[in-house]
Amino acid sequence: MTTNRRGFLKNSSTLAVGLGFSSLIASKASTTFAGSALSRVNLAVIGVGMGCRDLQGALTDNPWVHCIAMCDVNKQRLEEQAARFKKDFPNQTANMQLYGDFRKLLENKDINGVIIATPDHWHTYIFAEALKAGKAIYVEKPVANSIEECNLMMDLQKKYKGIITTGLWQTSQRYFQGANEILKSGVLGDVYKVQIWLSQNTDPRPGAEDVPVPDNLDYEMWLGPAPKRPYNPVRVRNWRSFWDYGGGQQTDWGVHWIDSALDGLKALGLSNLEYPKTVYSTAYKHPKTNNETPSCQTTVFQFENFHIEWSQQVAHLYNRNQGVAWIGSKATLVCNREGFELIPEKTREGALITEKVQLVGKFEEGGIEAHATNWCACIRDQSHNTNSPIEKGAFATILAHMGNISYLTGTSVVYDPLKRRFVNNAAADHFLKQAYRTPWKIPVV
Repeated sequence: MTTNRRGFLKNSSTLAVGLGFSSLIASKASTTFAGSALSRVNLAVIGVGMGCRDLQGALTDNPWVHCIAMCDVNKQRLEEQAARFKKDFPNQTANMQLYGDFRKLLENKDINGVIIATPDHWHTYIFAEALKAGKAIYVEKPVANSIEECNLMMDLQKKYKGIITTGLWQTSQRYFQGANEILKSGVLGDVYKVQIWLSQNTDPRPGAEDVPVPDNLDYEMWLGPAPKRPYNPVRVRNWRSFWDYGGGQQTDWGVHWIDSALDGLKALGLSNLEYPKTVYSTAYKHPKTNNETPSCQTTVFQFENFHIEWSQQVAHLYNRNQGVAWIGSKATLVCNREGFELIPEKTREGALITEKVQLVGKFEEGGIEAHATNWCACIRDQSHNTNSPIEKGAFATILAHMGNISYLTGTSVVYDPLKRRFVNNAAADHFLKQAYRTPWKIPVV
């Protein structure tokens, strides 16, 4: 749909007073299934914490999607989630099988697609094995726990041609799609900066003593390729805050907002997955916290004609605890999972340069369902046109890792995507890879 600037603002003002969404921001997941290769899509989920959120999005309002397998290293959690889904989606889970080992699950030839929602250090290995087994893949964000693994996943996709989407579902949410249409209208003028942020406190996170492994947990499989460590309940529960398994908020929430910032910049015609000229990150970590990752962090991604600033901080921005703001010479556009707001600049006389536009809705309204449905529709149609292909998810993840590597080395970093290494920075190169613990080996293409 095309629209001029005045017409768009008129339509958006109507939206803002609650008369509903126009086709301008209809979900990209809307799909017709004429000529589909499959009449039913059979899914499995590996990691039933976050993965069950994605699975629920796939099953909701899609009777042609079924879950026939679940896998988790925590037997109690696996059985509880299986029971919940059998109750909530009885017709779509009738033939569900439970697994403690993903390798056994991948042998099931009736499975069309798998949702990979384990801790980050497992993503790449399972991704490779699922591709080899001919499965379509929904891999949670961040796609991997190192830059090397991100590149490897893109290489594997090129070889095996799987139907892949990544868990960066904001790209499918109607608030963000609507924001991108505003950006296309040119109403912001010249955009030179994008702010992305998450607000949280800096209170120290308490630790706990190492204890025996619970009977319901296969801890050796939970660790997998990560270094051998004694079992610690805080470490396992709060795994994103330890470098062995994750990258803190920079690669958790940060990847979502980097991806959304780049979607908007693409709508503006300013970016198409070009790497930044340089990345610099500084951070604070409470001296008494048990976490390894920072409590607050600021990362600047400098591109040729603009920069993106990620802030993990205490104070809200634009009265929001998380979001993205594209800052232009005529207006600023703010968007998060609750809607968007266009904030105009003023003339010297105090008059608004353009109209205010605001659309507010329910937090996370429809985004995960639209994203998962798009992936399932692609499986059904045997199409690779997912909303977040591996190249898109890997790019945002690589940028987030660059931020963490800058923080860990105390240096500005410049990444050469052709050589797949940093420019004149041996200290940064040290963090490109994650070592795999025997007997696990990093996949090869």
